[in-house]
Amino acid sequence: MSHPGPASAPEPPSVVVGHHPDIPDPVLREVLAGAEEEGVPVTTWPDPGAVGGPDGVVALAHRAAQRSRLDVGVGIDADGSVVVHHTTLPADRPAFTETGPGPSAPAGPEGAGDRPHGRRAGAAAARIVTGLPLPGPAGVRP
Repeated sequence: MSHPGPASAPEPPSVVVGHHPDIPDPVLREVLAGAEEEGVPVTTWPDPGAVGGPDGVVALAHRAAQRSRLDVGVGIDADGSVVVHHTTLPADRPAFTETGPGPSAPAGPEGAGDRPHGRRAGAAAARIVTGLPLPGPAGVRP
């Protein structure tokens, strides 16, 4: 009797992070770190068909959620905007949005605020999976 190799193993349940090919790398790192801090696995998915703008990143997040076995997806646009979506939500109504940091504020660890840009969105995606409350607005501490 032969045992199937790793190539035939099913993909583990994870939040899918769909991203534009030109995303800021620090934002992707922070999204992944935010989800991993909450103990939820993530898988990245570079989407060559991703288009810019608010509607594009929302659609990207919804497509990522549809690819996820956990029904939760994250979309990251080229400007660093991050959107979290769930398959049960209407396609145009994401669960969480973190707009791009803008040209004056760097993405990732150098960004202003209580958490680096992208990390709150990653944590929000993980918290949807685990059923915990979503993180509050930037700069607000409980």
